[in-house]
Amino acid sequence: MKDEFQLIEKLLAHAPLQPSGDHGGIRIPAGDDACLLKPLKNPVVTTDTQRNNVHFKLSWQTPEEIGEKAVAAALSDLAASYAIPVSIFVNLAVPPSIKDNTLEAIYRGIKTALVKHNCSLGGGNVSRGRDLSLDMFAVGEGHDDIFPLRSAAKAGFGVYSTGPLGLAAAGLDALKRGDASFQRLISSFKSPSARFDAAGVLLQHRVPCVMDISDGLCGDAGHIAKASGITIKLAVLQEQIDPDLNAYCRKYDLIPENVVLSGGEDYELLFACEPDRYEKVKRDLRGTFQVGECLSYSDEHITGIPSGVASFRHGARSRSAT
Repeated sequence: MKDEFQLIEKLLAHAPLQPSGDHGGIRIPAGDDACLLKPLKNPVVTTDTQRNNVHFKLSWQTPEEIGEKAVAAALSDLAASYAIPVSIFVNLAVPPSIKDNTLEAIYRGIKTALVKHNCSLGGGNVSRGRDLSLDMFAVGEGHDDIFPLRSAAKAGFGVYSTGPLGLAAAGLDALKRGDASFQRLISSFKSPSARFDAAGVLLQHRVPCVMDISDGLCGDAGHIAKASGITIKLAVLQEQIDPDLNAYCRKYDLIPENVVLSGGEDYELLFACEPDRYEKVKRDLRGTFQVGECLSYSDEHITGIPSGVASFRHGARSRSAT
């Protein structure tokens, strides 16, 4: 990074500054000290970080893939909030070893993801840092009459996932082992998607409790159970496990149910609702399946987890890109 201001001009050239449509957007785009958003009736704001050797490795992922994933991870929280994405702000920390063309490639990936979701780049900051990292701040527009909450689950509800789980964790494990024969799993880790399509169906059916699965099924289900003051009994059935994950686990003598429970960064949506409401949801949303049930609280928030299974926690020696 020889010249910060020249670099910023290069990076802005690779990003969409104004989304189409009338769902919010930008009045004054990036380029001044701040951007000016159009009025948002129900602003929804979230933040996320992607850090080298924690969330990604430059030796495993292309710069474009890193940029795309950073946007997807941040926007996934908006999807889980039923919010329409409006703008993203990126704070970039750059070590001296990183070249400008690598940063430009990251922003090409950011642009790809922003265009996909009709979202703008509102601006950001570039500074020197010890490790390459992207701090993402995402702004969306929510709804007047519904905002899904972790605390909205009730005894008698079922707990469901919008898609297969454990694939990203297996893909990360494959990268660590240097096994390139499971490309779909590796792609699940490298290139997740924010499930706005699924969120639209859940919104249509007024599902009250939603969150994205970033830290693993047992950990994220635990967040819902704790917030709602209930017990969630998890149950992962063999027929629900993705065939590629089963094949990978057979090769390395892993227990696929445990990978599903502990693996993170799938960015599917975890939701809870009444069983009859779910019957309507699954008619409109293919690929969903039940992963547990909500019970009255009984001494612990999560049951049905084998001994030794735990989700990712920052600060603990667990899943990371190292």
